[in-house]
Amino acid sequence: MGYVVKMPKLGLEMERGTLLEWYAEEGDAVEEGEVIAEIESEKSIGEVEAREDGVLRLVGLEEGETVPPGTPIGIVAGADEEISDLTSEFEDSAESEPDADAGSDRAGEVGSDETEASSTSATGTDSGPAAGTASTADEVKASPRAKRRAEELDVDLAGIEGSGPQGAITADDVEAAAESGAAAEAETEAAAAEAEAKSAAEGVKASPRAKRRAEELGVDLTGIDGSGPQGAITADDVEAAEAEATPAEAVTQAGPDSERAAGVGRHRTATLVVDGDEADALIEATELARNAFDLDVSPLDVLLVATSAALRDHPAFNSTFEDETHQLHRRQDVAIAVDADEGVVRPLIDEAGTRRFADLVETRHDRTEEAIAGGVSGGRATFALALAEEFDGDVESLVASPTVAGLVANCSRRRAVPAENGVSLRRCLSLSLAYDTRVVGDDDAEAFLTSLLEHVDNVPELVLRTYGR
Repeated sequence: MGYVVKMPKLGLEMERGTLLEWYAEEGDAVEEGEVIAEIESEKSIGEVEAREDGVLRLVGLEEGETVPPGTPIGIVAGADEEISDLTSEFEDSAESEPDADAGSDRAGEVGSDETEASSTSATGTDSGPAAGTASTADEVKASPRAKRRAEELDVDLAGIEGSGPQGAITADDVEAAAESGAAAEAETEAAAAEAEAKSAAEGVKASPRAKRRAEELGVDLTGIDGSGPQGAITADDVEAAEAEATPAEAVTQAGPDSERAAGVGRHRTATLVVDGDEADALIEATELARNAFDLDVSPLDVLLVATSAALRDHPAFNSTFEDETHQLHRRQDVAIAVDADEGVVRPLIDEAGTRRFADLVETRHDRTEEAIAGGVSGGRATFALALAEEFDGDVESLVASPTVAGLVANCSRRRAVPAENGVSLRRCLSLSLAYDTRVVGDDDAEAFLTSLLEHVDNVPELVLRTYGR
């Protein structure tokens, strides 16, 4: 049967006890004799033990709060036991403050003969008068810890609604009030700043169209030199100011088939060389796919699957850049660069990201043969890809405008590594990525290559799961 855990009386002279620590949280199962809390009086420290097996259903006193002996501080009961009669004791305790002797009569078993020891053990009790979490002499009902926090944070307790036992204000209530006050203050300051900026802007000489354009672009008119009549700011002045304030690196990844204006930049190359698992995974996946699909599968086909997955992770690379606009595309139209007698050809694998694997392999074969036979390349690509074994150019020459990025992979390299009997050659995978720095940066390139390696490592499952037969 459940019971109310109360503040025990550790000695004849004890008037109030402070809850130092709960050893169990509300909802935790406890066993008979288990220490569930530690309390402190004016001169002693004691432990509150569970009188029976059950669950700590209610924690009614916060750590650091001080109350007289006999005050309810928690409830231990069965997990599904009705405890409304027990919780009513917390409500009743708000009506009166017990004296120390009354608390002593009902405080229960204490682990000493009421001598003032430095440490003792105590258990909760069955009944007894109790008090709220703060003295009724206080104008506001708040725990000592809450009062300390209110003083630290300069918060007025009078306006706070308490969430503790009997509506007492807790430290959490104080901190929440402080945060709410800070948010309100920040909102007020922001509104004042906005009003000040608006007032300053209204005093600027600008055409009505310039003002509308400034509002659309979020440009502050006060810092712009006007080129119009009598120095008035024009819409062109606003757009020029907005362009100057946006560096090339500020171009952000947008949604598929979306556009972003960009500044002037140049191509850069990021190269990543790994040896071991990723290189082996690419070759092994190629062999597995040949057997599974009974097709002439190339490492390029398998690499294309992994690249497609990486492009979905980083859509800024599946894009074009022309007329100062970076456009991201939903479709993955990948140009495959291959050396031919007449020079490099770039057959286009359109919609590479949605083709089934067998279709992808057959399309790559057909388009490559057609391009070599005709000496022509495909259409507009959103990404470029090549194997070093089939493409003799450098990675930057792989990327043809308006394509933003391209990748050359070399899976035939060997690297010397220490071995038991000297040195052995270990297969390594070299990935070289060229990208337009007007629209993507070095961090983006590193993230793309990292994502690609993860997909290469998992490419057998990716081929079978995503593309199927």
